[in-house]
Amino acid sequence: MPSPEKSRRPPPPWLAGGAWLLLALAGLAYWLLVITTGPEPERAWGALLVDFIFFTPLAAGMVVWSAILAITKAQWAGSLERFAVSGAAFALPSLIALGGLWLGAGRYLPWVDVPRPLWLNIPALYGRDVGALALFWGLAAWYLARRHRGAPCAAQATLLALAYGLVFSLLGFDLVMALDPHWVSTAFGAYFFVSGLYIALTGWTLQAILRSDPAPKRLHDLGKLILGLSILTTYLMFCQLLTMWFENLPVDTRFLVPRMNEQPWTLVSLVLLGVIYLGPMVMLLTVGAKRNRWILGGIALILLAGLWVERWWLVAPTLRTGLRFGAIEASMLAACLGTLGLGVVWFGYWWPDWPFEDTDRT
Repeated sequence: MPSPEKSRRPPPPWLAGGAWLLLALAGLAYWLLVITTGPEPERAWGALLVDFIFFTPLAAGMVVWSAILAITKAQWAGSLERFAVSGAAFALPSLIALGGLWLGAGRYLPWVDVPRPLWLNIPALYGRDVGALALFWGLAAWYLARRHRGAPCAAQATLLALAYGLVFSLLGFDLVMALDPHWVSTAFGAYFFVSGLYIALTGWTLQAILRSDPAPKRLHDLGKLILGLSILTTYLMFCQLLTMWFENLPVDTRFLVPRMNEQPWTLVSLVLLGVIYLGPMVMLLTVGAKRNRWILGGIALILLAGLWVERWWLVAPTLRTGLRFGAIEASMLAACLGTLGLGVVWFGYWWPDWPFEDTDRT
């Protein structure tokens, strides 16, 4: 049982919570103005899709990293695990965002007015996605309830990790790959949920560094995990591109051609290759880079920014919105970032007594 000292509630985060709330409301207000009276509502809906497929895997994946620690009985994270479980605060906003995408599907999907496969039926597609995401968050609540009490939770953690792979594979297929009904990649689901874990790990690391003073040993472990996830994500993207190359079929190159052969996306692809795919193998090569709080935090921030661009890169060339980042895209980014930040700071206030202890500070 947590000690009275540990269970004492921290001061209410009024200042931080208020700042995040203002950011969220300002971004949401401008985004709503654009979709109702603006000249380019399609860009606004596309921005919502990009931020949904970035922030939802980020928040859900942080909870799954806690589940992975429980499955493996790992204790190296210590009190840093409380930052991972705070991703659950984005559960309701993620479901609302997915519901919003359902309502606006006719405004941004490129295939709504053309013949398409039967499985691309809007009510069926978004109905199964909302149901799957709700199921995931339900399992997350079950796991976190037991984790919070300090009860055995290996079975719940295992179910949650499996659900993450299945649910986010489905979301990747339905929300990203299906933007082009004629392109099919069986490996894309695996790429989508593994890259989601990569985003979540990087976000967890940055949050832990900004909100605490982690021991160098823990920073080193987080840095090694980021390096490993970057390699796995790179492999899953490469295996898809390799298949497209040696088959040389037009239906398989539909994804590759606009991103590799058309400007300005060629430059974006090269930047992503150097930052999020191969970059960690250089930036996190040394022990010092992984054990230094500020260096690792800077690398995590760069990777998070690059991974947001990667979500944009997955979507924008198919939607043909062009390489444009303006107030429309910034507004939805601010709304989602503010909502996640607000949830995370208040999560730590309402549930301060998690059974995570530091065993050493080396």
